[in-house]
Amino acid sequence: MTRPDISIIIVSYNVKTFLQHCIRSVQKASCGLQAELFVVDNASIDGTPDMVRREFPEVRFIGNRENLGFGKANNQALRLSSGKYVLFLNPDTLIEENTLSFLRDFMDSHPDVGISGPKILNSDGSLQLACRRSFPRPAIALSKLLGLSALFPKSKVFGKYNLTYLDPDKSYPVDAVSGSFMFCRGELVRQLGGFDEAFFMYGEDLDLCRRTQLAGSAVHYVAGTTIIHHKGESSKSAPFDSLLAFYKAMDIFFKKHFSPAYSLITTLFFRLGIFFHLSVNFLGKAFFAVRLPLLDALLIAASLLAGMLLRFPHAFPEQLRHFLPVLIGYELIYVFFLALGGSYRRSKHYDFVRAAVNLFPGFILNGFITFFLLRSAQSRFVFLISFAVMLFLLPAWRIVASRVRSKHFQQHSESARRTLVVGAGKEGLRIAAVLGMHPELGYLFVGFADKDLSHPKTIGSTGDLSLLIKARKIDHVIFSSDVFTLGEIISMIAELAPYPISIKIIPEKENMIFGKAAIESLDNIPVIEMEYTILKPEWRIAKRTADVLTASLLLALLAPFALIVRLFSGARPVKFSDDVEHGRIWRRATGSEPFLYWYPMLRSLFRGEMTVVGDLKNIPEGSKRYYKPGMTSIMRSEKPALPSPEEHERFIHYYMSNFSFVLDAEIIFKTLFLKKN
Repeated sequence: MTRPDISIIIVSYNVKTFLQHCIRSVQKASCGLQAELFVVDNASIDGTPDMVRREFPEVRFIGNRENLGFGKANNQALRLSSGKYVLFLNPDTLIEENTLSFLRDFMDSHPDVGISGPKILNSDGSLQLACRRSFPRPAIALSKLLGLSALFPKSKVFGKYNLTYLDPDKSYPVDAVSGSFMFCRGELVRQLGGFDEAFFMYGEDLDLCRRTQLAGSAVHYVAGTTIIHHKGESSKSAPFDSLLAFYKAMDIFFKKHFSPAYSLITTLFFRLGIFFHLSVNFLGKAFFAVRLPLLDALLIAASLLAGMLLRFPHAFPEQLRHFLPVLIGYELIYVFFLALGGSYRRSKHYDFVRAAVNLFPGFILNGFITFFLLRSAQSRFVFLISFAVMLFLLPAWRIVASRVRSKHFQQHSESARRTLVVGAGKEGLRIAAVLGMHPELGYLFVGFADKDLSHPKTIGSTGDLSLLIKARKIDHVIFSSDVFTLGEIISMIAELAPYPISIKIIPEKENMIFGKAAIESLDNIPVIEMEYTILKPEWRIAKRTADVLTASLLLALLAPFALIVRLFSGARPVKFSDDVEHGRIWRRATGSEPFLYWYPMLRSLFRGEMTVVGDLKNIPEGSKRYYKPGMTSIMRSEKPALPSPEEHERFIHYYMSNFSFVLDAEIIFKTLFLKKN
């Protein structure tokens, strides 16, 4: 078998579409060359393995069950490769047709060069600075960490890290090239053992270049050919992890290659610099995460101060000192209920109606303090005036921000709400086309999720929805009801309940969707916004608390009567339903049920295995359970006979989206007094 000229190794992680285009560009660039192509996938959830096997059967594919990191995954393929040259290539790159042959010829004519790298451009055509670098020695790294390299890019002193003072259109030796494209001499890189696997992500390219130089070979930047690198696509799924990995890699590299050559003070100073820079980045991200609660807190404080100024214009400082703890308490209560009501969920940041409504629970609690705890309370006038001011200010800034944001969407689609369409059927394709043609709507179509991964824009399976939400930073999920049944949609919505996203449904038939919903028109396509109230954390806690209190009270009050029934009826505890593991009732040998037959179910209620009002005890054949089994249910109160699977789905959909304690009370009343089981 002829030895390949080049062994090309690509490591992928959730970048299916980018990888698809990358492989095609590699195939074009490989014409006239003997090349072997490896793809190592680090447990992607977006259908990458199926796509590679289906569309590129000639590729030597390695699928990992977990994310092994960049270096370790590359080494897997390196050990199987046999090419004269080895190219480590990122999946989010596109290479020119002459890139591979140009660099092969360059390396053939420069036997002293062990690694070379081309000119690399960003997606917008700008130069990617990482394509030619110096090693992060203390003085060089310090200039980078302090931002001096950005302030003085043409300075030979401060611009050394990315060599910004050199002409990018000329070729020259450098300390390191980018790990997104490293064209290596095969024998040398195999002797070096490939990448150091101590680096999980970032830094391994610097380390390999450093070891190449220590082995007596040069590293060269070659400006005669160009590639495009869509930087950072794989790391988008975990930005905090990527940030940590970057700084950890810098620390490992410095300690491995330079620490012995410098004094203890210099080393300590450098590592403190890394820690400081990391802290600043984390603090910036943390501030960004809490910016909205802070803004609301400031506006609430301003409202309270405005009320005090109106009530005590001449004694304001003294009154402020006296009532400051009370004012802080008011403010914390308001912000708490805003957060509890979902005002800070990513998809609800600019929902001014929700913000106004969420102020009222805080108003009621603070009003109780004001009107009944007179010794510690603030003036009633201040309380009422300040609430009126904040009821204006908090929705007002959201309205203004929403208008500004809407205009911004028309020019910058990357700021839009990241939207996943579940179902790549006719309706899903239609909504994706609308979102693509109308950026002013504020949605950015990210891709489809479906059971069938064959569509090129399908980024993952519906079995991995929760992973997709986290990996792709999804804000909005739109379900296509022409692909999935209502039961399947209910199950998927329940799975997504913990995530701060907005959920919408494209109705195939209007009478198939009912319940609490707001209809939004997207270019004449009705999209129903769904929200299962019962799955919200605050309502789950409230319902569980009500179940525990009910079970405790009834277990204690009815214990004497239950004991008498148990002793004199001859009943035995049996499972009340074959499809429920824990629930028990009392039943006589004849099959009849005595008075208080449901008393044993209270234990399951107390343990959280059941709920007072929930799903059916016996679910229809061919259906599934969507919520906890209940001592009663909306189906039992409305329809004595066992419903069909379709009716069961619609009933439970209605209950989960319209849940309230008033509805529960109505169901219990109907079960006890109006309906006969």
